[in-house]
Amino acid sequence: MVSPHLKSMGSVVRFCLWPQMFDLKKVIKARKKLDLITSFLFKLFQINLRYKEKRKDYGIEIFEYFYLPWKTDEKFNQNYELIKNYTLNPKSRLFTLHDMSKRYLTENSSFVEVGCWKGGVSGLVALGSKNKDIDFFVCDTFSGVTNSSAKDSFFKDSEYNDASVNDVKEIEKIVGQKFNIVKGVFPGSMEKIKFTKPVSFAHVDVDTYISAKDSLKYLLANSIKGAVIVLDDYGGWFTDGVTKFGNELKLDKNLVVIPNHLGQLIIYKIK
Repeated sequence: MVSPHLKSMGSVVRFCLWPQMFDLKKVIKARKKLDLITSFLFKLFQINLRYKEKRKDYGIEIFEYFYLPWKTDEKFNQNYELIKNYTLNPKSRLFTLHDMSKRYLTENSSFVEVGCWKGGVSGLVALGSKNKDIDFFVCDTFSGVTNSSAKDSFFKDSEYNDASVNDVKEIEKIVGQKFNIVKGVFPGSMEKIKFTKPVSFAHVDVDTYISAKDSLKYLLANSIKGAVIVLDDYGGWFTDGVTKFGNELKLDKNLVVIPNHLGQLIIYKIK
């Protein structure tokens, strides 16, 4: 039990420290320290990978805002424990998909994931959509990355080739949801498949410029006005092809495009 005296002292300390947050000189000094820390961390990162970064618009940033809602969302964390061994996505990005699917995956519509790997993300979305009538289309080559080009600095095809249809079937059992599992290079893999419900929410995790561009074109043509598509790996260190494509989308007047600085580009279809 904390004594009234200590509580009072705590209030005094907080009162004394609070004005310093608005002292411009101290803020500038603190930010310089942060810059030194992030520069050091980025150098360690490069040493670990034996790679020297020459691109001037890449680095590490420590943001000054610290709200991390996924740490205390009980339902999300329960669902995460069920699917965590079937996805490479970090909790921060998974929470974005969990949270946004609750609002933008609308009743009587379709969810599409392009580049599902082992199906963890689709499983997470399914767990949060139990009370909705949703068709799930879970798509992957199941042979790794494809469509690498001169736009992609690191990918050469076939990376992430350790997932299978059986992995996704395991997720079906875990979450209690039947998926339409689509194997092949998207969107060619959808040639004989017809939507009976339009797409309202989608996740694109394909790693290369051409695959991202082809996937989004197809999804926009088959989605409702107001649909939300989350493009994964935007801003990623080794997914610069996706970042280049995402930057091109900022010029499209039919879309609202917002980077969330967690490695995702949020795309709203407004027309």
